[in-house]
Amino acid sequence: MTFLQLTAEMTRLYSEGKYADALAIVEQHADRFPEHAARTTFWKMCLLSMSGRAQDVIDTFQQGLDSGVWWGERRFLDTDLDAVRNLPEFQRLMQISLEKYQQAQAGAKPERTILVPDTYESPLPLLIALHGGGGSKDSNLEEWEIARRRGWLVLSPQSTHVIFPNAYWWAEDVPQRLGDIRIHYDEILQSYPIDTRRIVTAGMSQGSGMAIYTALHGEIPVRGFISVAVGWNNTASIAEAAAHAENVRGYFVIGEKDHTLQSATEIRTILRDQNVPFAEEIHPDLGHEFPTDFEKTFDQAIDFIFKEHE
Repeated sequence: MTFLQLTAEMTRLYSEGKYADALAIVEQHADRFPEHAARTTFWKMCLLSMSGRAQDVIDTFQQGLDSGVWWGERRFLDTDLDAVRNLPEFQRLMQISLEKYQQAQAGAKPERTILVPDTYESPLPLLIALHGGGGSKDSNLEEWEIARRRGWLVLSPQSTHVIFPNAYWWAEDVPQRLGDIRIHYDEILQSYPIDTRRIVTAGMSQGSGMAIYTALHGEIPVRGFISVAVGWNNTASIAEAAAHAENVRGYFVIGEKDHTLQSATEIRTILRDQNVPFAEEIHPDLGHEFPTDFEKTFDQAIDFIFKEHE
């Protein structure tokens, strides 16, 4: 089981109200993914809370802090924690967590990962690949490796909004997050011969929403976007950007078993209303994840985005 598969299975059980089953599968597999300890520990806290196990929430919270993980304020707004939120010990631990978060946020700085083709001709097409919510600059690089093999320079910028250790967020203060991306884009232009006629944004989940917003906004000369399993609640930002978008095309990868499917539906409606052209591929058995044959998907997306630009 990959971490994406664990996430999908936990989410499915949670959505069905099977909190004990969701907790069991997280406890069974969490130790295999130490790099995601902050996320899996928080899942346990929420699922224990929903199961009425208040003391176990406190114990898990304390163990998480002792192990070095912490969470920012927005995590504690989760209604799953309502049953324990006002407990004095929970409040005490939350303050410790928030102090650690504030220290980390104060030290956050722009970071990126770059994938460079083995050989290339100048100028280079540029793929700006954006991590999902709670991801980092190194998230999903195995999927975007296909772009590097196709001769694209892949820029994976990291948001400067921290939410827990090695986990970053795009969906708040979206103009500032676009500024995060712009910093890296401007620096890349100074370091590599970029073909500014062939720039594509791409992302998975929350990164997909930010990729759509960035493409539509126009501050960076993006020709199109590739959206995988888009999860983006700030549809107002998409609507505002789409109203002024020019010469942009998109490609959606949609799983009918994706728990964020409504997000894709709303965004596609906005784009239709604003006459922003897009294509889509729909997978009946796909959840909140990349399709297995993503190489084919990438090629089809690029063909669609540039078929009117050649």
